Amino acid sequence: MPHFRDVQRTLSQERREYPIKMSHAYPAVNIGWGAHTMVGNDAKSLGMSNALIVTTGLRGTGIIESIQGVLKHAGVSTEVYAKATPNPKDHEVMEGAKILAAGKFDGLISIGGGSTTDCCKAMRLVYSHDGQDVRSFEGAFKATQKNKLPHLAINTTSGTGSEVSCFSIINHTEKMYKMALFDPNCTPSKSVNDPLLQQCMPKELAGYTGMDALAHAIEAIASRLMVQSAHGPGLWAITQIFENLRQSAANRNNEKAIEQMVWAEMAAAISFNSAGLGIIHSMAHAMGGLYDSPHGLCNAIGMVNVCRFNLAACPERFTLMARAAGINTVGMSDMKAGEAFIDLVAELKADLGITTTFGDLGLQEKDLDALSKFAAADICSEGNPRDIGFKEMREVFKSCM
Repeated sequence: MPHFRDVQRTLSQERREYPIKMSHAYPAVNIGWGAHTMVGNDAKSLGMSNALIVTTGLRGTGIIESIQGVLKHAGVSTEVYAKATPNPKDHEVMEGAKILAAGKFDGLISIGGGSTTDCCKAMRLVYSHDGQDVRSFEGAFKATQKNKLPHLAINTTSGTGSEVSCFSIINHTEKMYKMALFDPNCTPSKSVNDPLLQQCMPKELAGYTGMDALAHAIEAIASRLMVQSAHGPGLWAITQIFENLRQSAANRNNEKAIEQMVWAEMAAAISFNSAGLGIIHSMAHAMGGLYDSPHGLCNAIGMVNVCRFNLAACPERFTLMARAAGINTVGMSDMKAGEAFIDLVAELKADLGITTTFGDLGLQEKDLDALSKFAAADICSEGNPRDIGFKEMREVFKSCM
């Protein structure tokens, strides 16, 4: 039997790259039709009696008013901070944290998609650190204080995953890029996924957020971190997305497809919460920071070209994804199976009517260097299976124009 020290000396570079994996916790989640009617009990169980609601507004849906009514009936009073915007900004976080500090709130409730939940997560970090600049939390594990308030995340989109993850993505408005805040203190205390709320999404948003969920699953499985426990939920999510996203986007009354997309987006998020992401998200963060572009749409635009770029680094994992998507891979090499999967992703994107390019969103040649620099330095790039530097990032960006 070899001596332990001898084994240590012979570790390969591959084994030493990420030798110790981290499995991050996700919160308890209430899932199902009508789950939002239980949020009064959820808030009370977290110790809330006076909560600050964070939202982008959700104007015209009636969702905020309905949930306020449920909370009031349970004895939880609320005020609303509705200045969070898509791609939430650093100054919005700081303003919200000041309102939080000035009131006698004993809880936070986010109602909306990833932008709302991310803004709320960052507000809680800032508040728990006595008003510390949100920019100081960029990167991993920057929190030094425990959370002072509980956070109930009520999700309204089938793609974000923010309601179960320890990530918060906030726009740095001075440098014009999206910061990734990665910390267990970002994880909500409890979450709610109600298909009834998510049914209110228009079909375009259903398509964009569904592709966001697909990007989460693909990048988690392909990640160089190789967190193998992430493969199960990620592969299951891919199956559900290919079986239900088209129907969910095309017919917003298809309750089965809508419910399966709720489960799929959450499973994909549980997958990436520990396994990390890759440059699909790095590129989307750069585009969202400079052009305020929709996150899910950016992921949809970059997905096919990034997958082609990464295929050679982990073809065996693309084979797993191909099988999950329903492709018969018998007799195929891993490279061929991977190519078939990527073609299927392109077909799904086309079926959803997504023809936009980064050029359509405003990307110009003069901005390529700055965007590529930010994207290459993004924390998500660390998980990309294929080595990526400034030059390679610039080439991938250009291919998406």
